[in-house]
Amino acid sequence: MPLLSAGPAAQPEFDRAIAPRGWSFPRDHGRHDGFKLEWWYFTGNLHDSAGRKFGYQLTFFRSAFSPDAPARRSPWGMRDVYFAHAAVSDIAEKHFFFKDRLERARAGLAFASDQTMDVSLLDWSAKLVGGAITLKAAEKDFSIDLQCSYGRGPILEGPGGVNAKGREPGKASYYYSMTRLKTTGFLTVNGKAFRVDGQSWMDHEFSSDAMAKNQIGWDWMGLQLNDGSDLMVYRMRSKDGRSDYLSGTRIAPDGQPHFLSQDQLAISGSSPWKSSSSGASYPQRWSVEVAGQPKLIVNSEMPGQELITTASTKVTYFEGAADVITEEGKPAGEGYLEMTGYAP
Repeated sequence: MPLLSAGPAAQPEFDRAIAPRGWSFPRDHGRHDGFKLEWWYFTGNLHDSAGRKFGYQLTFFRSAFSPDAPARRSPWGMRDVYFAHAAVSDIAEKHFFFKDRLERARAGLAFASDQTMDVSLLDWSAKLVGGAITLKAAEKDFSIDLQCSYGRGPILEGPGGVNAKGREPGKASYYYSMTRLKTTGFLTVNGKAFRVDGQSWMDHEFSSDAMAKNQIGWDWMGLQLNDGSDLMVYRMRSKDGRSDYLSGTRIAPDGQPHFLSQDQLAISGSSPWKSSSSGASYPQRWSVEVAGQPKLIVNSEMPGQELITTASTKVTYFEGAADVITEEGKPAGEGYLEMTGYAP
């Protein structure tokens, strides 16, 4: 997933994503000390028994102040700070709900295990127990209470899990996905609970200095296609709005990843929606071409899926449910769109 840069160039002592690493699960579902920035990201397209469609997002971020801060006697001494963003898209009613949080790493406030997926911020959480991940986030106007069973993955998003964001060594993250998590549970909007099921997409990334100085944001999409394949596309944009670095992964129906260079990919956005809150304009329709594959059209399910995270990261971005059609207009899949760097 995608969401935050590490800010100014990270201190040299932070670890960086340069060479392929040896992966081990469930340990690598957990926290990775030594890296500046880490996130656990969940999105999904769900529906109730009547076919009413919803999208959701739940993301936890960890940002480190130091790669190896010594133990401190004070319980308020900080090494990490945690952020979390939660959102629900009620597609039928065209309503979007979101909330963001921030807490220091401390028992009872925010925590991530370094042995498995067990991350929480106050009463929001993502926990792996057995073969299922439980997601919980409750707010006044909406709530998420879901169970995601293991599907496809973990899939490394790049050779050895190194996902380049630019041409310089180290401008990269370690990144893997679980792309077809069978999901059941409840979403609540405006006090009404809906029993839902569908599919979720999970990303876990950690890095220290991934964005180049000339880059301002990115366009990302994770697509679950009807032919049984999955597609992840990651485009870094320069400050002049142009494509600076483009890469992706096509996961074949048999689960084998095929890493895509920018010579094998082409994407372009159109039909912008302008936010009255931020002034940002986000493309709502994307043309996606992968070498050797039919052209796809990715459409945002609804405008307004913008998060303005004044309570945590101070970042404004678009994160929304999307459908996928062929060039001829036939249904081809579903997924999620993320667009950052469009707002001041």
